[in-house]
Amino acid sequence: MRRITMAARFMLAISFVIYGLSAQARGGEEGNTLRVGGSTTLLPIIADAASRFMEKYETWNKVDPNLPAETILIYVTGGGSGFGVKSAMNGAFDIGCSSRPLKAEEEAKLGAHHQYLLSKDCLAFAANASSALAKATDNLTRDEAARIVSGEAKTWKDVRSDLPATPIVNVIRDAASGSSEMVKQIVLDGRGFSSEAIQVASQGANIKKLEGNDNAFGYLSSVLAQASNRLKVFTYEGVEPSNENVLSGKYAITRPLLLIVKGEPGPMARAFVDYLLNDGQEIVEAYGYVPVKQLSEESK
Repeated sequence: MRRITMAARFMLAISFVIYGLSAQARGGEEGNTLRVGGSTTLLPIIADAASRFMEKYETWNKVDPNLPAETILIYVTGGGSGFGVKSAMNGAFDIGCSSRPLKAEEEAKLGAHHQYLLSKDCLAFAANASSALAKATDNLTRDEAARIVSGEAKTWKDVRSDLPATPIVNVIRDAASGSSEMVKQIVLDGRGFSSEAIQVASQGANIKKLEGNDNAFGYLSSVLAQASNRLKVFTYEGVEPSNENVLSGKYAITRPLLLIVKGEPGPMARAFVDYLLNDGQEIVEAYGYVPVKQLSEESK
């Protein structure tokens, strides 16, 4: 299976973000148009799938004879999981993308809706490979990770007494992201995020910050983190953030990658969801994530 390089992922995602935003600015639904967006973890996968879907079928009637003979237009954008869920609620998106479970209040506001599991992902803690922490250890405990992200540990020496008192450059995702929600729920245990942290709005910006500073530390999709040779990805509580440990359930910070549709999906949304859950699983696997078929087999 051909794997997609990190550079290709983000160039493709960026092109679709721009395309999607320009489309959103026009407002309103069009008879041949599908709008999808939210999670920046899912953004490259959905953007790639949309491109292949449009190229393969060209017009909607080639997907389903009951659909109009009009050119397929699928606009894909990011914004974070919270934005994806909210946009599914208010009808701005036909399909919202989330890299975290829905909250109870979100499900209540959505009312009747469908959640489609596209894959699962590990959230990993990573540091610049040149950092003192990266050179000193392969593992982080929950307490160590929480003290760094919360800002209680301001230098590497605050994490481990044998390390230098070099200030940590703490990089966190924005509050709308699925990764921040997961860290808050599973790791921080009531503590807040550091007020001095650098906040970034996407996975791409996250990687750039982590790669660009020798003392940077943050959290992101394990698939993306492990694709960079400039980052050190830590085990968490002694468990590696890997697809194998997603399937086994051993890794603690595992999250669903979801497609959200309010009410019953329309025929175009249903067609694209079906594509993502079937032929599109090759794209999921090419980006390094676990195909949903493997998740289903593991649960039997």
